[in-house]
Amino acid sequence: MVDWDKVASILDRIAGESADTLLDHGQKASVIELAFRIRAGRRSALLADEVGMGKTRIAAALIEAVREAGGRSAIVLPAGLGVQWQQELKRFNADDKTLLPLRSYDGFIAGFLQDTDAEGSEKRMRSHKEWLMDRRQQRELPEKGWVAEKIIMISHSFANMQFPNRGDGPAGGWRRELLPNVARLVDGRRRNFMRGRFHSGEVGYVHASRRAAQEIAQTIHEHNLSREGLDGDQKWLSADDYKRKILPLIGYGLGQFDLIVVDEAHKARGADSSLSRILGPVSWEADDPFRLGMTATPVELESGQWIDTLERINGRDDGQEIAALAELTEWITGYVGVVRQIQTEELDGALTGDFEAAARRFCEALRPYVLRRDKRSDPEFSAFKEKHGDYRQVIDIPVSPETEGFTRDWLRRFCAAEALSLLPQDDPRVKRARLAVAQGYGFGFGTDEEVTSTDSPDTDLKGPAGFWEEAFAAKDADIYSHPAILAAVRQIETYTRIGEKVLVFGRFLTPMNALTRLLDAREMLRRLRDGKHWPASRVGENNVPAIIAAMKDPDLAVAGGINAIDAMLKTRYQEWANERRAELARLNREVEELALQGGTAAFLADILRHEDSREDFHIGALLEALGDRREVADASWTGREMLDLFGELLGELAGEDETEDGDTRKSKLDAYLKDYSGREGNFARMMSGATAPQTRRMLQSAFNRQASWPMVMVAQSRVGREGLNLHEACRTVVLLHAEWNPGIVEQQIGRVDRKNSLWLWEWRNWSDHGDGPPPRIRVHPVVVSGTYDDHNWQILKTRWLELRAQLHGDVLRHEPDLSEASDDKRACAERVRRAMPDFSPVRQGG
Repeated sequence: MVDWDKVASILDRIAGESADTLLDHGQKASVIELAFRIRAGRRSALLADEVGMGKTRIAAALIEAVREAGGRSAIVLPAGLGVQWQQELKRFNADDKTLLPLRSYDGFIAGFLQDTDAEGSEKRMRSHKEWLMDRRQQRELPEKGWVAEKIIMISHSFANMQFPNRGDGPAGGWRRELLPNVARLVDGRRRNFMRGRFHSGEVGYVHASRRAAQEIAQTIHEHNLSREGLDGDQKWLSADDYKRKILPLIGYGLGQFDLIVVDEAHKARGADSSLSRILGPVSWEADDPFRLGMTATPVELESGQWIDTLERINGRDDGQEIAALAELTEWITGYVGVVRQIQTEELDGALTGDFEAAARRFCEALRPYVLRRDKRSDPEFSAFKEKHGDYRQVIDIPVSPETEGFTRDWLRRFCAAEALSLLPQDDPRVKRARLAVAQGYGFGFGTDEEVTSTDSPDTDLKGPAGFWEEAFAAKDADIYSHPAILAAVRQIETYTRIGEKVLVFGRFLTPMNALTRLLDAREMLRRLRDGKHWPASRVGENNVPAIIAAMKDPDLAVAGGINAIDAMLKTRYQEWANERRAELARLNREVEELALQGGTAAFLADILRHEDSREDFHIGALLEALGDRREVADASWTGREMLDLFGELLGELAGEDETEDGDTRKSKLDAYLKDYSGREGNFARMMSGATAPQTRRMLQSAFNRQASWPMVMVAQSRVGREGLNLHEACRTVVLLHAEWNPGIVEQQIGRVDRKNSLWLWEWRNWSDHGDGPPPRIRVHPVVVSGTYDDHNWQILKTRWLELRAQLHGDVLRHEPDLSEASDDKRACAERVRRAMPDFSPVRQGG
């Protein structure tokens, strides 16, 4: 068991010794506050800093202190954040080799595999050994078992594992090997080595499962752990019952933890969620464990969610209430009620007194559990607010019949969706059309997967409904002419024309894909018109509809249509490739001389020497990729610049892995360059659930470079709203689809509203010698007026105000100018401001 006093002392040392580049003043204050609470005997905390304030850095400091004190830590997180956590842990310990997140039961059992587990031919055994070595080098599997790892990252979805039976019998393949073997070993019975009917490639996992069972049974004996669930016949258990019994055993197999860190702790509420299962049976905690929850949005939709989140970090994951926390509900809801009054009623002395009392109780209730810094504590943000008001600017992109591109047929279609939703009928698809039409993911009554840009209704409606049904059969039901998409394109291009990047969030893939393709098509046509290079040798078949739609703009029309565009692209791309080849020949001597240094220079020279003999590689793709990284695109190349950019590219492809061999580097490079080989433009890129993790990292890196493409990132909300840092070259966010949850919107905006963001850099520069209005972070929701989409956005704004009142102290956020108000009213407003809840660290860093 870890010595927590020692952990606290190490935290104090880290805060005292850390340079400002590692921990800023506010982060040091939080680390010192954690040390104080640990010494006071508290064993939980909710780190609820505002998005972009550096929560992960604070948590990494605590994890390092636990490691130095001899303890073990588990980080439970969305799997996509694993690389970011690895980077943060490495800042405190250069030798850190924390594995990527554990995602599945297969991965857990694979941690017990050995080189000798494969059976069959020598070739198969060698292949298994190479595969195992590769996964260990890529830091996906432990070299000496899970228990030897001081830090283990576990995906939020890890406990969603399945254990199905095969057919009608009891056999479940190797996935059903662990539980019966643990039961036999715990009871002291001889293991049954009768070979079951296993599929090809499963035998190794059978051996690994039995090896895991041996370790788990030994752990149960040594620690006198509960044997509940190990009795009876496991062969006929249902999948759910088998999982319920196996989860605690997995926890024993991972080893005991002194610290549990829960990133995005607000997620997957409920005792039966995967996250709760991990924090319950899977996480085997020491006798005196510490839980650190992390979330910028502990409350999202209603104030009772404070209790859900706090129960989770206080070790209650079985759905039962903690009495001390349940008592807080009245104080929390009371505060929210008074805030609503202040935002809707006349401010007077009585209401101000009610607010002061409610805010005081609210703070007293939550302060023992919550540690939160927000932008009010940052001197740069507070200086901006004092002089210029809010540094965020929310400006709707209105879509209405007066908007350009809103045709009569589109007006009929929107009216039809609203009318049909109000008429009595039982077809749920008709109700769904009200959302589908406004948000651009369907024009008929099918599902999202069924709907195409030319679908007509497949429902035979009668009477008044039949009249409105005909509106959906209009011939121009083309996704590329959707008024909301066209409005978003116009807004986005006002920024890209002046060289600014734009981040777009959406929920539905059909309109997101259409927006991406239309932006690309319009940029391609502009470049062809202006005689500029476009990185494609032909028009891709999937892009034809978008290009035809783009050519409806008179400024972008091309005589001869697609065939003429193809001819222009082919000619220009070949001219560009020839110029680059000639330039490479000029640089060849420089590259060869640099190759004498070995390392990356030799690798680059070798690739260029054998380029003509490799069918899967094209020099144009490499030059495109490196050209995207240049500060000055049209300048002449030098060998040194090429080498530096090539090294930068390899470093990003490798991530934190410094041990990969030449073949691995080549395969990663080839995979990456396929995206550049005759690509169809990357001016706008889409990131969805289907985007590979490696591609996501590369897109993030490219988007953060001011000079490189993509200029527009269209991100699916559930993929891009958490963890990704997209703030270094962008300060504009477009919300293509309205959300119900203000916490999600805060997370989306938080991708560009972070420490060391482009906005902060521009604000510093402007405050020194700027003219005109100061820079702001701009947020543009796309709202179709008069539709359910509009109603949705109005509700979201109300919820957003409540959230910011609880988390940001923005109680008077929309209070009118009080300069002409009476002295009493100004005094009341000042009292409200002084009483606003504040959960910042009490003990300040040095």
